[in-house]
Amino acid sequence: MWNTWRVETTYDRHQVAEFLQTLHLQYDYQSDVTVEVRQGERIVATGSLRGSVLQCFGVASELQGEGHSNKIVDHLTQVAFERGHTRIFVFTSPENVSIFRSMGFRVLASTAWAALLESGFPSIDDYLNSIARHVVSTTGRIGGLVMNCNPFTLGHQYLAEHAANYCDQVFILVVEEDRSVFPYNVRLDLVRKGVCHLGNVTVLSSGPYAVSLATFPSYFSAEDISHAKAGASIDATIYAKHIAKTLGVKTRYVGTEPYSPVTAVYNATMQTVFREYNMEITEIPLLEVDGKAVSASLVREALRIDDLGLLAKLVPESTYSFLISESASGIVSALKKTRSRH
Repeated sequence: MWNTWRVETTYDRHQVAEFLQTLHLQYDYQSDVTVEVRQGERIVATGSLRGSVLQCFGVASELQGEGHSNKIVDHLTQVAFERGHTRIFVFTSPENVSIFRSMGFRVLASTAWAALLESGFPSIDDYLNSIARHVVSTTGRIGGLVMNCNPFTLGHQYLAEHAANYCDQVFILVVEEDRSVFPYNVRLDLVRKGVCHLGNVTVLSSGPYAVSLATFPSYFSAEDISHAKAGASIDATIYAKHIAKTLGVKTRYVGTEPYSPVTAVYNATMQTVFREYNMEITEIPLLEVDGKAVSASLVREALRIDDLGLLAKLVPESTYSFLISESASGIVSALKKTRSRH
């Protein structure tokens, strides 16, 4: 007898993880919803939903092709719709692309390690059309940066200024995924204020297509190195194949990464992927203050310990003014209660 269950307990999640391991797959314990199909007491198929992303699919080898993936996708898609998601992504292994294409999903990127597909609206074409309006000219040197800016620091400003000095036009994509202690709308505003003196810099939203739960889920996990290369390859491919092509970006600027293993993997993977698209990545040594690299994590630590002297050395005036204002009090209070990477 076949039964489909919603996985609720930690014990059941461990069983799902063990089942996926037999298929050489990994389970994401941060999934919002996980379902399983059992034959008696044995798990024979599973799938999960995290945000708007379908993931962690697995079907016992002897039962593949019998429609279990379709049933799980239908169920999880309905759950996603009920939660207000009109656009659904699938993060899966490349050998599963044909299965999801047959269900109406469109391929965004497929690499040796992973594949990302989407269904619903708005689509990536809608996003690309929205950013294409900001292209002034496709001639000259055009650079790009992708920043989370949690919050915007002098280090971020330094990178933007460096790119602006070497390029005719620079596009900064601010990560839209709202998984950071500083909300997206705050981060976006601080970036715009922090680069307003740079006339050739345009600040745009990343949408769900750069450093998001869909394209690079490991970025939001606790240094999940095991998944990092798969996600990094997808994120880099989407940027090169779709975003950079639309904006005319030929050089992506990043800061060197001495602290975060996940970001280090990301930078290295971009080097490999971008070569396939005739792009280059330029790593800029991080700005230092008092012998330490300026980083958003250092800013957050200064806020936690109320070190306004250190804070003033790490952020531009626009960010500092916000951080000491009443508008930031709720964010700072929440920050002091967590040790999250983001």
